[in-house]
Amino acid sequence: MPARVCVLPLLANAEPGQVWLADRLYCTLPVMEACEQVQRSFVIRQQAKHPRLIQEGEWQEPVPVETGTMREQIIQVRGGYQCRRVELTLHSPTDSGDRSLMFWSNLPESVSAQQIAQLYRRRWSIEGMFQQLETILESEIETLGSPKAALLGFTTAVLAYNVLAVLKRSAEQAHRETQPDGWEGSIYHLAVQIRSGYEGMQIALPSEYLPAIPVEKLAQRLLELARNIQPKQVAKSPRGPKVPKPKTWVQGTAVNAHVSTDRVIKAAKTKSPWKGRVLQRRCKYHSIVRIITIAARISGWPSTIKTFCILFNADAGLFYRSRCLSRHPAHQSPRQ
Repeated sequence: MPARVCVLPLLANAEPGQVWLADRLYCTLPVMEACEQVQRSFVIRQQAKHPRLIQEGEWQEPVPVETGTMREQIIQVRGGYQCRRVELTLHSPTDSGDRSLMFWSNLPESVSAQQIAQLYRRRWSIEGMFQQLETILESEIETLGSPKAALLGFTTAVLAYNVLAVLKRSAEQAHRETQPDGWEGSIYHLAVQIRSGYEGMQIALPSEYLPAIPVEKLAQRLLELARNIQPKQVAKSPRGPKVPKPKTWVQGTAVNAHVSTDRVIKAAKTKSPWKGRVLQRRCKYHSIVRIITIAARISGWPSTIKTFCILFNADAGLFYRSRCLSRHPAHQSPRQ
C-alpha cells in the first residue's frame, strides 16, 4: 500500500492545533482534502507533478532572508481549495542541486512565509531521528529475518526513542538558565548514562521503593531529577563541516535497482529460506564424496569402502555427517 494512502487514516485522527509537515511525495489532492476536512494545517513541499492549478494569484514582492529571497502567492486547486504557495530562492543550491523550493500551506495570514519555510526546515529533524534509531538504539537487527519480528524490534526502538526524547528535553529545560545559548543534550550520551547505571539502580533501588507519580506532576518530577544530571556528561558535541568526497563510478543497473518489500515478503511465505542453501551444500557434499571415492581407488584402498552421507533439511539448520567404514575383515585382500 502506498505511503500516501496509509497517511489518510492518520489525518482523520489528527488533533486540533496540529501542523502536518510533509515531503513532496504527499503533495496530492487527497492529502490536502483530508487536512481541510478535519480543519488541520499543513506545510507540504511542491513536487513536479503537483495537482492541477485552477487559478494563480499574483506574486508578492520578494523579501530577502538569510538563505536567499522569498515570495508567496494564493493558488486554487481542483475542488475549490485555496492555499498559499511560498517560493524560496536559495543563494547556493542544495545537495540535490535545487535552487528553488516551493511549499504549499493553508496556515493563516498571521503566519509569515518565512515562518512557513522555517517550519518545513524542522521536518529534516525526522531524518536525524531515523539515523539515531539505527545507530544508537539498533532498530535494524540483521538476524531478525521475519518481517513481523523486524517490525516489533523497530517499534520497540521508536518507543525507547520517545522516552529518551522526553528525558533529553527535561535535561535541557532544567539547565537552560545555567548553560549558554544553543546548548543541546545528546541522545547518545543520555543513552550511555542510562545503560551504565541502570543495573546498579535496580539493585540499590528496587521498583517497590519508586512511588507512583500522577500524570499532572510527572513533568515537575522529571525536571527535579534532571537538575541532578551533570550537563557536561550529556552535552551534544557539534560536528565539523563535511569534507567533500569524490563521487565514484557506479553501474547504472545498481543505481536504478529497486527491491519491492511486498515481493520479498510474499517470497518468504512461499519459499523456505534454507532451500537454496540446502541445494548448494548438497552439491558441495556430493562432490566431496566423489573425491573421497576416487582417491580411495587411486591409492589402492579397499574397493569396498563405503561412504555414508546423511543430509537432511530442518527448519533452522542443516546436518551433515560423513563416515567411512572399511570392508568386512573376511573380505580383506592381502596387503602389498
